[in-house]
Order: sequence, then structure tokens, then C-alpha cells
Amino acid sequence: MSAQHAAPAAQPLRPARAPTGSGAIGFVGPVLAVLTIALGLVLVRDALAVAGVISGDGWVVTVLDAMNGQTRTGWALAGGIVAALVGLWLIVVALRRRRRKALWLRKAAGVGIRPRDVARLARVAADDVDGVLDAKVTAGRRNVNVDVRTTGDPYTRDRVREVVTARLAALAKPPKVSVRARPSSSTSGGMT
Repeated sequence: MSAQHAAPAAQPLRPARAPTGSGAIGFVGPVLAVLTIALGLVLVRDALAVAGVISGDGWVVTVLDAMNGQTRTGWALAGGIVAALVGLWLIVVALRRRRRKALWLRKAAGVGIRPRDVARLARVAADDVDGVLDAKVTAGRRNVNVDVRTTGDPYTRDRVREVVTARLAALAKPPKVSVRARPSSSTSGGMT
């Protein structure tokens, strides 16, 4: 008897995680980085001034001396409240759920495409319809807007909607397709 080795059953791969955007922190992060660098430069300049490497007093020391002996004012309280609210807002922005960027395919687990690729698919599908001279498409996760210039056939709009909808049917949640058809200016005048 020959010994046969049975290969272990292959485990299916887990689907990929949903690609997401950076969210609002993608804007706030660089702004905070620039502000932190500016604060660091001010503190380095003050440290050099205190050490006697450069002449003059430090900027922080000058501001603190000017504020010494000041009485409590309404603008200081308002400034503190605004600073606290901005800080809370930044925490919420940093912890907020990021937007999903991909639309998933129905039959392929873990495979998705970006809205701009959906727009390309829809534009190519619309361009293939008889009577379409030019197509412009904008796409999001929920809507696809197709703007076509036609030869003037009144049924072109419906055919474009059918073809684009069929092309996007492979998506797990196909977006709503809106079509706007305009006859070409060269075909609407003078040609019979």
C-alpha cells in the first residue's frame, strides 16, 4: 500500500477591508502639523534668546509680561471657550468614521472599484449606444449622471439608460442612473 498524503483543505481568503478615505482629518492633520511646526520655531527662538545666543527677550516671555497683572476680561473667557470647542471638534473629526470610497462587485468577494472607474465604465457604455455623439459622466457611490449629445433620436436616452444600467449591474449596490440627452446643434439645424 502506498502512503498518500492528503493536502489540508485550503481556507478561503478573507475579503479585503473596504478602502476608505482619510476623512476630514486628512485636511485637519496638515493644518495642525503646520501650527505645531510654527509653535516649535517660536519656542526654539525663545530658547536661543534665553540662552543668550541671540539678542532680545523671548516672544513668549514678552507676551506673558504684558499679560501679568491684567484683570479678567470677557474676551479671555470667550477665547478659552472657543479653544475648548475647537479642541473637542478636532477630537470628533479624528475619531469619526471615514467615508467609504469603493463600490463592491456582486460576485467577487472583497473586490471594489472607485466612483471614477464607475464613471469610466458608464461613459464607455454610453458611447457604444447608436445615436450618441459624445458622453460625459459623473459618478458617486449612489448616483451616476450621464449627459449625452445625440443625433436627435428620441429613444437614445432610454437606450443609454438601459445599457449603462446593465453595465453597472455587476455592482452589489448599483447606483441610480440618470440620463440627460441633448441633440447635437449640427444635427438639429438644417439636416433632414
